[in-house]
Amino acid sequence: MSQIRKKSLRAATWIYAGFLVGALNTYLFTHQDWFGTDQYGLTRSLLDISMLLCAFSTLGTTNFLIKFFPYYADNLDSKKNDILSLALAIAIGGFILTTISLFVLQPVIIQKFSTNSPLLVEYFYYVIPLTFFILLYNLLEAYSYGFEKGVLTSLLKETVVRFYTTIIVVLKVFNFIDFKLFMILFALQYAVVTLILMFHLKKEGKLWLSFKFSNVTKKYRKKIFALLSLTFVVIIISVLRQSIDSLVLAAKQDLNKVGIFGFSQYLVSVMQAPFRSLVAITIPVLSRAWKDKNVKEINRIYHRSSINLLTFALFIFFAIWLNFDNAIVTFHMNRNYLEGKEILFILGMVTVIEMGTGVNAQIIGTSVYWRFELWTSLLLTIMIIPLSYYLTVRYGIMGPALANLISFSVYNFLRFWFLWKKFHMQPFTKKTAEVILISLAAYFGVYFIFRNNTGWLALFGCTALFAVFFAIPVYLRNISPDVKPVINSLVKKFRK
Repeated sequence: MSQIRKKSLRAATWIYAGFLVGALNTYLFTHQDWFGTDQYGLTRSLLDISMLLCAFSTLGTTNFLIKFFPYYADNLDSKKNDILSLALAIAIGGFILTTISLFVLQPVIIQKFSTNSPLLVEYFYYVIPLTFFILLYNLLEAYSYGFEKGVLTSLLKETVVRFYTTIIVVLKVFNFIDFKLFMILFALQYAVVTLILMFHLKKEGKLWLSFKFSNVTKKYRKKIFALLSLTFVVIIISVLRQSIDSLVLAAKQDLNKVGIFGFSQYLVSVMQAPFRSLVAITIPVLSRAWKDKNVKEINRIYHRSSINLLTFALFIFFAIWLNFDNAIVTFHMNRNYLEGKEILFILGMVTVIEMGTGVNAQIIGTSVYWRFELWTSLLLTIMIIPLSYYLTVRYGIMGPALANLISFSVYNFLRFWFLWKKFHMQPFTKKTAEVILISLAAYFGVYFIFRNNTGWLALFGCTALFAVFFAIPVYLRNISPDVKPVINSLVKKFRK
């Protein structure tokens, strides 16, 4: 577990470095003088649509790379290893079919978005290059997990992409480029990290390409086909439920609402950074543990991931919630974004639930019961799509947030129940209740001290005091076996 902790921390460091850069980007996007809420909403919509099209294009190959990598690596020489070649051939074929479908559906797209979101119609086909390079990167990222490159892929996806965005945003802010050229460069953001990752793998001699079917492919072809077929549905469902919010808002409201909702989503994504780093590190470990039938190790990862992720999520959520109004006013951001505060609260609760149940989806997804993840994901999508549409029509911008809260609560309960029923695994201990009480006490203590204060002093003072009120009892109560080693390590480095 110490190796997972160290690698997760390194990955989380790069992710949070990326979030600092992302925070600068968000500030530039949301400043009242530089970008409109509809322009920010356009960038959010294009990313969401590209992720959805990428899901269709992969045809399940990313999960195939993760699941079968140990079998290929353990049984084949690198020159005969065809796992990446097979995945690339399938995914590029999927991309071609998806692109053709996009042009066929052009009249429907124009009809749905032209009234409320004409800017999205104007720039819609920028999703094609954006989708293509996201697809290539996702394939190389999944492939790199087998070489335990989760830290590097986190650096590229979370930090380098955002730094690239900073450069083109600054160019636009200072009028070196117009908005159209900005959008062209925006559509090419994943091309940069794809080339970097490809060069790195090639340099280390790990970019294995073989265009002849290997013995492993022939032996497991039926299982591979079954996995591709079913996980293709899972991936589409997963991305569809993530992108449905902006699509519904763009169609039924406008891009301004997409921008406001997207801003709150960005703040919530800061809470998810440890989860994303942990997933990148634990997926190959879990795949190997299931292969070796090491249920004890899986159970230990389940427990620790739950308490660690819950602790981080509660800390970040309450720190953001305490400063939301003051930060928007102090940073001279467009005050329209104040409308997203209630959305932030609801989506924050969704994330606390999701992270508090640990890496249960990854445990199920890498096991022989991965089909259960398919059916629960399908159920989630069946719930969230009509709920999001109905609640958006009824409650406006609050609709997608409420749909997420209802759907993900049911979804996480089912995953929790399944692991308890099959393996008698459950992630919670008395420390779970303790950290929730600690976070609430710290929040209310700081809130009543700073509730009438605004400006920079209040921002820094509120955040610092909450960190002290939260961190000290978490440390003294030994909430997680991983907290003290991390803090002690940071203290030693600071002293040096």
